[in-house]
Amino acid sequence: MGSKPLSALVVAAHPDDEVVGAAIWLHHHRDTDVHILHVTDGSPRDMQNARDLGFSTRDEYAKARRDELRAALTLVGIPDQRCISFAFPDKEAYLHLPALIDQMGTIVDSLKPELVFSPAYEGGHPDHDAAAFAVAAVKNRRSWFAHREYPLYHAGADGGMVTGTFIGKSSSEEEVIALTQADRALKRRMIDCFRTQQKILSYFCLDCERFRDAPAYDFSEAPHSGPLLYELWGWGISGRQWRHEAKRACVARCASD
Repeated sequence: MGSKPLSALVVAAHPDDEVVGAAIWLHHHRDTDVHILHVTDGSPRDMQNARDLGFSTRDEYAKARRDELRAALTLVGIPDQRCISFAFPDKEAYLHLPALIDQMGTIVDSLKPELVFSPAYEGGHPDHDAAAFAVAAVKNRRSWFAHREYPLYHAGADGGMVTGTFIGKSSSEEEVIALTQADRALKRRMIDCFRTQQKILSYFCLDCERFRDAPAYDFSEAPHSGPLLYELWGWGISGRQWRHEAKRACVARCASD
């Protein structure tokens, strides 16, 4: 008898995060029990990006992003049935942290993954940080799975966007998957599926994918000194607001114990 296949859950804030952070990891594990969970529908309530792209409603934009995701994941053999979405509005996951934790816990209890991936806590996008926070909270009550993370983007010292690298050092060693020429070609094809996201995706390189054990973050502290990237981008969301909601969620969880 062969060994039991790996069971993993890749948590992403938006459709395309899992491809940016872990496309080739997914390709290498395409024949194992891997599910993907999206925290948001990828469609902000402000409709700014949607209107710029010619969409007239939030639902139309969300559907376009789901269709792009489906096309990308088909390239690595992951069917739509293995994708789960909570459909919180883009940019608003931090406003629903208790519900997010509860729903994610239900999925984890159902799937029983040995390994759960999340974006790193890096202050690039409030939804990325909400996903990191929720997985950490679920892990606190379910020690039987390993929590790994992948970097997306954060603010550099000059206020520019830094992609694909972790902030600071960690007690765990990074796993670096160096992409071969074939890997890069596949990842490029997957990224090209996300036609609505080409502007932001153009900032990411295709040299490697990085993973590490998630540190024991203190979510009451900013992920780094200086302004966070989403503050610099003027979205009307501050790190202080985000951390206030995280603290409220922690208090609510403690009160329910």
